[in-house]
Amino acid sequence: MKFNKYIISTVVLLASCSPNYKLQSYDNQVIEVQSDIDSTFLTIIKPYQDKIQDQMNEILCYSKIEMRKGRPESILGNFVSDLCLNYTDADICVMNNGGLRSTLPKGHITRGDIYTLMPFENELVVLELDEKSFNELLDYIVLRGGEPFSGMELISLDGIHNFKISQNHSGNFNDNKKIRVLTSDYLANGGDKMWFFKDKEQIKVGIKLRDAIINHCNNKDTITSHLDNRLIIEEKNEE
Repeated sequence: MKFNKYIISTVVLLASCSPNYKLQSYDNQVIEVQSDIDSTFLTIIKPYQDKIQDQMNEILCYSKIEMRKGRPESILGNFVSDLCLNYTDADICVMNNGGLRSTLPKGHITRGDIYTLMPFENELVVLELDEKSFNELLDYIVLRGGEPFSGMELISLDGIHNFKISQNHSGNFNDNKKIRVLTSDYLANGGDKMWFFKDKEQIKVGIKLRDAIINHCNNKDTITSHLDNRLIIEEKNEE
């Protein structure tokens, strides 16, 4: 039977009403720790491991195509942002490529596939952007070469942005009108350098991004997505 030896230092601190602490004693001990995992412990946790494994192997739906992320738009980015937008009455949905951690394969999609795609505990929230913040969002999408979004068409020609909101919004900011943007709480807090989202009131949708994807897949026999030129970035050719 093999043993590893670890030196454990014990420090005892005495405290009074004063915030100052004084070192009272210091003791080094050598404690032998068994490196072999106790078989009894494995026996106890195995049922829980099996249950989790069964849950991760649960087939949710069938994907007609393989879905990958990319720029300027992607099948996977369109799929995720489109399904999320259906959870709210927001005008558009904006996500980020960095948050999509894997592909979705063609064929059976399991719960584990979705956890691999979206391992984070991010929640969906809605923000309201004024004209200035919204234009900063458009600049960000274009400068990044594209990020997943839904509910909008955007054509950028040599830095000039022309956009069209698909529903419920005229596309102008008259009478202090704002655009309602659905995103994750991570991005809403300025993650991935989306600083124009910071300090905006966050309206919680009440569902995690990962669970929104799982619910969508669980309610569909088959899933698919497509490219639709919702984002076009062009630069003028200089002669």
